[in-house]
Amino acid sequence: MRLLRDPLEPMRILYSETMAFYPSSAHFLEALDARAAAGLCSYRFFDDARFVNHVRSIAERVAARVVGRPRGYRNLNRAFLDEATSFEPDLILIGKGAWFAPATLKTIKQQTGAVLVNWATDDPFNPADSSRDLVDSIPIYDLYVCTKRAIIDEVRRAGCRNTAYVRFGYKPGLHYPELPATEAEKAKYICDVVFVGGCDSERAPYFELLTRELPALRLNLFGGYWDRFPALRRYWRGFANGRDFRLAIGGAKIAANLVRRANRDDHVMRTFEIPACGGFILTERTPEHAALFEEDREAAFFDSPEQFVAQVRRYLASDEREQIAAAARRKVTSEKHSYADRLAEILAAAEPLLSSRALASEARQSAG
Repeated sequence: MRLLRDPLEPMRILYSETMAFYPSSAHFLEALDARAAAGLCSYRFFDDARFVNHVRSIAERVAARVVGRPRGYRNLNRAFLDEATSFEPDLILIGKGAWFAPATLKTIKQQTGAVLVNWATDDPFNPADSSRDLVDSIPIYDLYVCTKRAIIDEVRRAGCRNTAYVRFGYKPGLHYPELPATEAEKAKYICDVVFVGGCDSERAPYFELLTRELPALRLNLFGGYWDRFPALRRYWRGFANGRDFRLAIGGAKIAANLVRRANRDDHVMRTFEIPACGGFILTERTPEHAALFEEDREAAFFDSPEQFVAQVRRYLASDEREQIAAAARRKVTSEKHSYADRLAEILAAAEPLLSSRALASEARQSAG
């Protein structure tokens, strides 16, 4: 264990998340590259997708539930422990970390003295997106960074005293306006309404009603499971990541945005990514969305499937879409909503813990 960090030495950060959905996932990778280039930190990245398959079939998901852990679990934990003890970071930032064993995290803290931070991209108490290890590890973290306000009190009751609310954001090098250029791209991406995200039983009714009420509507649905709903199967266009995401947003007159109630979302990644890509965002009304965007000037809102359809009708016939989309893009890109800004928020929340760690280390050195 490095008992005391030289204040002139850049902070050492070990960052773990998955590259399975890159460039959308591994949210802080580019931000850490920039900080390292500026001499503000040194870091290592640990990709848990090297050990755990995040894009699993239903059979694999069921098997993991029965066993309690996925294949690669032991190798994942062994490799992460080795990485942490060899690098001796000052701070460890873990994106979700559903399969890190509590014993692994405890050993890492004991051997490195690092401040341990969780970036909770999902609700850890939602069984569909969590694990027993994740919940049992909550008290081990020094700081739990929550992307939804609704989980903060529960995280504290579960044993983590230090929490922070930090929203999702966007990547400037990834999320920017781009229009379909070739005839093939135009044929695939130009539409009236687009939605990018996974399907579930709460989201499907919005689009089932939309297609019943507006049967001539050109609808593109990107993401998993839309092909499992018979009424929506013909609108499914596969997946849109990276440039494909920009083209999907740029080719649509309206980009719909839905939260996941089971995940207790008050906003989602698309909340910032759609405006950053220049899209006109029609988003589910939440207190967070209402605080972020001025209604009918920077975004349009809906509260129900029926209002969703009514808003689609309204804005397909409106010449205000481009003006509203431009205003939303200005809002997102000018008000510190990038992942570099979010990383700065997390490090600011962790600073008191890092200072306490340094003082405690100094006291131990003096006593020794």
